[in-house]
Amino acid sequence: MKFRTSRRPRAALAAAAIVAVGLSTFAALPASAAELDVSDAVLTWGVTNEANSGAFFGGCNFLSAGVAGNTGSSRVWTESDGFYSASAGNVEIVKPNAAGDGTTNPTWATKCQTPAGTNVNTTATSWSDTKVTISAGSGHVDPATGEASIQWDGDFSVVFYGGLTYWTASDPLLTVDAEGNGTLTATASGYGASMQDTNVWETIAPREITLANLTGVVVDEDGFTVTPDYLGVSAPADAGQVAPSSSNSAYWGSFPSDFVDFQFLTGQSSYWFSSGLSSDVKKPALPVTVGYTATAPSPTVVVSKTSNIDPLGEVVTVRGTGFLPSGAATTGTRPPLAGKFTGVYVGFGKYADVWQPTANAAPSARSNSEVKWAVSAEDIATIGGAGAGAIEVKPDGTFEATLLIKNNYAGAPVTGNYGVYTYPGGGAKYAPFETYTPIDFAPASRIEGATRYDVAVGISQKAYPTTANTVYVVTGENYPDALSAAPAAVKEKAPLLLTTKSSIPASVTTEIQRLKPSKIVVVGGPNSVSDAVLSQLDTLATGDAVRISGADRYEASRNVVDYAFGEAGATLAYVSTGQNFPDALSASAAGGTVGAPVVLVNGTAAVADAATKKTLTELGVTSVKIAGGPNSVTPSIEASLAAADRTVTRLSGADRFEASANINKDAFTSSKRAFIATGYNFPDALAGAAYAGAVGAPLYVVPTTCVPAQVIADLSTLGVDQVTLLGGPNSLTSAVENLTACV
Repeated sequence: MKFRTSRRPRAALAAAAIVAVGLSTFAALPASAAELDVSDAVLTWGVTNEANSGAFFGGCNFLSAGVAGNTGSSRVWTESDGFYSASAGNVEIVKPNAAGDGTTNPTWATKCQTPAGTNVNTTATSWSDTKVTISAGSGHVDPATGEASIQWDGDFSVVFYGGLTYWTASDPLLTVDAEGNGTLTATASGYGASMQDTNVWETIAPREITLANLTGVVVDEDGFTVTPDYLGVSAPADAGQVAPSSSNSAYWGSFPSDFVDFQFLTGQSSYWFSSGLSSDVKKPALPVTVGYTATAPSPTVVVSKTSNIDPLGEVVTVRGTGFLPSGAATTGTRPPLAGKFTGVYVGFGKYADVWQPTANAAPSARSNSEVKWAVSAEDIATIGGAGAGAIEVKPDGTFEATLLIKNNYAGAPVTGNYGVYTYPGGGAKYAPFETYTPIDFAPASRIEGATRYDVAVGISQKAYPTTANTVYVVTGENYPDALSAAPAAVKEKAPLLLTTKSSIPASVTTEIQRLKPSKIVVVGGPNSVSDAVLSQLDTLATGDAVRISGADRYEASRNVVDYAFGEAGATLAYVSTGQNFPDALSASAAGGTVGAPVVLVNGTAAVADAATKKTLTELGVTSVKIAGGPNSVTPSIEASLAAADRTVTRLSGADRFEASANINKDAFTSSKRAFIATGYNFPDALAGAAYAGAVGAPLYVVPTTCVPAQVIADLSTLGVDQVTLLGGPNSLTSAVENLTACV
């Protein structure tokens, strides 16, 4: 027997054998202009003639499919072991058939035979010509650059001396760079053996090794064949490789160094480089063949965020791959790119169920809120540049776009499906470019802050993201002076901010500086907002800060109404008690939507006072709507406000929540948006009423922990698909955020 073991010390062998080595990860090549997908790659390799040859003991060396079992010692395999297999998963062992016109799978009985059926022997010209094939490899190839990356899932075992020593290669990975240099790696495992002591049998920890180094690889669209580097390659310095000479130059060389290092553990090392043995002539690596069907990658789109999007608006990133020209199908029919590759439209919007150009859907089926046009770099200027929404689709078929995703955008149809869509530009029709990525909006967004003042700032930032010429400021410590301020602020296109009596919160100062108002309107007397605060506000306005107040909350209310509505007048006015806040807050949003003021009265008085009647008359009010039930505004006040040219309607309910719902039901027949605030405190709803009125949406006051069933039903009836909560979890719990009905 000429089974050779390591020339290295056994202690080193044992130590190396028990060191765990991490497995490699798949490294994808960068995309390029002609990168193609591969999913059916077949790797075919006979390894070496020595690995298919006769052996001095055990019959022969052979290849076996799968991971070989553990013999427990260095011994020859038997058929009853069941270790040998000609197929396992994606792996097959094949060799030419006797007729020479095909292949066959060797059996246990024929594995040591030549294709002609004779037994292999140890001479230099005898081997079985067996090969391992691994199918279903997947990855990418790029014939234009010569790059490739293909991974296989499968195992094969290389068995020497009938089983005295063997090892397994698992999950080969082939990579080729643009210079035609490649590597074929795999995870190697097996057992360490010793010629001197056949009882030595040590499990070798799995490790990544290089099966073959490749040079001069030419990556085609259907595959390639290349002979791995062996001839002229030096083995590790201490391996025992013989010196090259004129007599061995035709076959002198070595497998890769890390491969040889691994074989020192198995005991096979000298069979993988020129060692001076008679079998050296059969040791060079045999050609590796890789065959596949390469196809262009299917266009795919990835959106950075698709669910729970803030209905008020979020910017998402859209990345596309595989958007490559496909002849006439992607050639435009309309100027300015008629007759050229027209790329792809990338849009966000609300589309009909049938929207695809290939289905002959009309352009009206595609309602875009925002759309980008991805074209070749040379055509960006032709279609108007970045200002017209032009972006580049790169030669490798990739693009990246940013889109503002917003619920209830201007012009959105009543029915349809929100999503990010792509389809060919310029009138082309090509189904693979037609993609749809659904977008899911959060059921309710929330504007919150650490304090009531911060909440008002957050509302202002949403309502007025740039600047505002006018800013209203009221006390955040009490409600009476402020209840009429929200419709007035809407009238002047102004946010409503809160302050303390004696100082301006820092967040409010920062917000005013951001808004850069020329005018600041303070509602309330010095007992609500001090003169010192008024002076500070005056310095923050580019113009002046003015105060609107009165002898009491009612006069202050009338003065605010006169200030904001006196010149233009109003045919509709809401009348609400000044002794509580819920009814007035819902009326403020409704009033702001239709340009109607909220006038406060002493709700328990016998009749409406003369000053209130005068205000209504001077405004030209022909319709009064009383916000609240008889306990809030008495029937006698209701009667006293009626006149020959003025109707009076009461909007009320069993409680403040039902009254709020009924006020909104009267004011709104449809709305895509709605606001919700607690009905147990005023600050959040006060600032929010100015926002709701500005965008024409209802504001509902609800309990802290649930939403009245009537409100939920009304949201559906109105067609609301964007709900904004005003205030943090202490004001409105997560149950409200989830629109949980009160029971």
